[in-house]
Amino acid sequence: MFKNYLKIAWRNLSKNRTFSLLNILGLAVSMSVCLLIILIIADQYSFDQYHANKDRIYRVHTTRYDSNGMETASSALPLARKLREEYPIVETAVGLNKQIGGDLIYQDRYATGGGYFTESAIFDILDFTFVEGNSNTALDQPYSLVITTETKQLLFPDEPALGKVVTFHDKGILAIGVEEGNFETDYGNFTITGVLAPNPGKTHLPFTFLASQRTMLSLRNAGLFSFQDNDWANVWTNYTYILLKEGQQKVALQKALDQISGEQYEGKTTDKFAFKAISLKEITPSGFIGNTTHVSMPKMVLLILTILCLVVMLSACLNYTNLSVAQALNRFKEVGVRKVAGAGRGQIFTQFIVEAVFISLIALIFSYAILWALQNAFSGLWLNSFLDISFRQNLPLIGIFIVFSIVVGLIAGTLPAIYISAIKPISLFHRFRGVRLFKGVGAHKVLMVVQFVVALVFTISVLLLHAQARHLLNFDYGFDTQNIVTVKLYKSDNYDRFAQTSSNIAAVKEVGATSILPAGGISMGAIAMVQDNPNDSIQINYIDIDHKAVTVFELEILEGENLPKGNNKNYVLLNELAVENFQFISNEDAIGKKILLENQTVEVHGVVRDFNFLTPDRPIESLILRNRADQFAFAAIKIDARNQSKTITALEESWQQVNPNTKFVYKFLDDELLFIHTLLTDVLYVIGLLSFLAVFISCLGLLGMAAYNAKTKVKEIGVRKVLGSGVPQIIYLLSKGFIRLLFIAVVIAIPLAYNLNKTWLESFASHVSVHPGYIASGILLVLVVSFLMIFTQSYRAAMTNPAKTLRTE
Repeated sequence: MFKNYLKIAWRNLSKNRTFSLLNILGLAVSMSVCLLIILIIADQYSFDQYHANKDRIYRVHTTRYDSNGMETASSALPLARKLREEYPIVETAVGLNKQIGGDLIYQDRYATGGGYFTESAIFDILDFTFVEGNSNTALDQPYSLVITTETKQLLFPDEPALGKVVTFHDKGILAIGVEEGNFETDYGNFTITGVLAPNPGKTHLPFTFLASQRTMLSLRNAGLFSFQDNDWANVWTNYTYILLKEGQQKVALQKALDQISGEQYEGKTTDKFAFKAISLKEITPSGFIGNTTHVSMPKMVLLILTILCLVVMLSACLNYTNLSVAQALNRFKEVGVRKVAGAGRGQIFTQFIVEAVFISLIALIFSYAILWALQNAFSGLWLNSFLDISFRQNLPLIGIFIVFSIVVGLIAGTLPAIYISAIKPISLFHRFRGVRLFKGVGAHKVLMVVQFVVALVFTISVLLLHAQARHLLNFDYGFDTQNIVTVKLYKSDNYDRFAQTSSNIAAVKEVGATSILPAGGISMGAIAMVQDNPNDSIQINYIDIDHKAVTVFELEILEGENLPKGNNKNYVLLNELAVENFQFISNEDAIGKKILLENQTVEVHGVVRDFNFLTPDRPIESLILRNRADQFAFAAIKIDARNQSKTITALEESWQQVNPNTKFVYKFLDDELLFIHTLLTDVLYVIGLLSFLAVFISCLGLLGMAAYNAKTKVKEIGVRKVLGSGVPQIIYLLSKGFIRLLFIAVVIAIPLAYNLNKTWLESFASHVSVHPGYIASGILLVLVVSFLMIFTQSYRAAMTNPAKTLRTE
């Protein structure tokens, strides 16, 4: 019997190729997006599955006492020792401190990354495989270092790492790859005591190396590191991991943590915290928490993706229903014959369900091809460089895909199967006009309007996103960003020697210094006041530069003079807005005025034209340009536009002459300033995909409804044509209802799209306006595609020969 169902399903697919293709394509496109979402969700739930004791491993989070408003993944460093020594339910506990990260140097080789200070007990809790070294003693001694295989390949590609001595320069780099500061501290020599094999799966605790916790004491004694032994107030830089004894439960651990927090923070009004036990499986995915050890999607985002998956597939299933209902009108006689021949309602129902599942499984095959393209597109997104979503598939996932496809087929095929199998044979043979599968199509009309509203909003949003991204790409910061190379100094003392040697390079036009990169997303602020009016203070931003940086960035001096040469802290430059906020009469009036700034009196030496030293999403603010050489963090080098790679090589050689033990790190300023544009581009791709999907699904639904409408009015059309109606009149008759629905969708979508896009655009200080042209273009695009869908079905019905449609009358 099942074989016969499949045969009939295949015959119907072959006979009605156009409808079959539309059904398969609609399901395949929607299904591919859903499969991508399933892969993303599966990836986020795949973290830390390889640990043998994963059911007994916990991390301690911190919350504000008696408050659920703040939660961080970190905790107090003494907590691990207290749990280990005083609570029998704990098999072992260990603390990690994240304040180490920088360059590991061996001869002329570098490896850069972040890690943690910790103890050998970490290897009793989390599963790490040692390629070299002993896990029991690897982190027992000061200045011991355990590195990953990737780090070993960089430093010791052709020789064992165990016992080798490396020099470590700390630069404030975190284990997750975010640099905290622009400084360098020589921590001295470390001995490699272990090499770890690559993790067999994804981990929430990535790192480049682990250093012994005793090293913190040695560095403190050397005056290179600062921490307190019993500091319960610092819950920001440390993490606590716990392995419970077998048979112990989370409730007992939480009770112990409540007791400890009650003891340590009792009577305090500030720095009062509570501890929270988090099992290993709860770490990823998690809610919105601070101070995490890795980048992942929060649970809320995964929930939104899940809802999106359901909405997309539900819309696709409803469209399949519309198309199937329209096509089923051609199969009434087939169903009638089968019923007269003895087929029961259950058999007819099963036939249509099998066909729906069969189409859905075929759509699954096509969706794999689309999924491959989506995976490549998603992998190339800037956001994924942080998320590192893995799209690896295994048998359980493939099984989920197949089950998902079958469920989609069952949902999509149920409604047509119920209605068609319920119709009596006499109705099937008598007249088409007596057969209406839906007495009222109000729900379908509402669905269609909603679909087109979503499609219109998405399409208009894509046009505005593209316009805003293009606007930011060509954004005028008010200073020069082209052909400027920024080099990290790490020590301000490095600047003078490097500036002197690099200035001798022919392609170098000018070398200046700055404390932060203008428009790079970082700002420094202070309270300032005019000396003559100390009671009237303002909040002001400041950047430290030398006099050459004014030339490098081509800042326009409107009044007064540039900063003096040399390290002169007593003179500053103001921007125009600062002049206004200090209530000086004019730019000229500001020259020579004394300003109190951070317990120092400085004199205004010049006024520069306003420029955007913040990010493009923020308005211009008051700014003081200072000249303190000990604050310089970057060299800003203006170079010739030709042969830039050759110039970079020369700059690196110049750097190595004066800083042989520090890695040369450079970036082009214009590339640095593209991060917001890059983020917007990623959002544009995602919204663009959703927009295409919304338009595609809406048009399929429209096509189904138009086809259904034409089928149910086939005899009416024949009668009208016999009575003299022309093709345009027939097309208008069949189209007017849909056109009315489309214009209702347009009326709803215009204010919705306007307000939604106006809201997000206003988060940028510099932005494009929601011009009527963008709205009109979005509407026109969707309407043209929609009218084509309606016209094809209406024209096809209008051109039908009435002799064929009325021959049984």
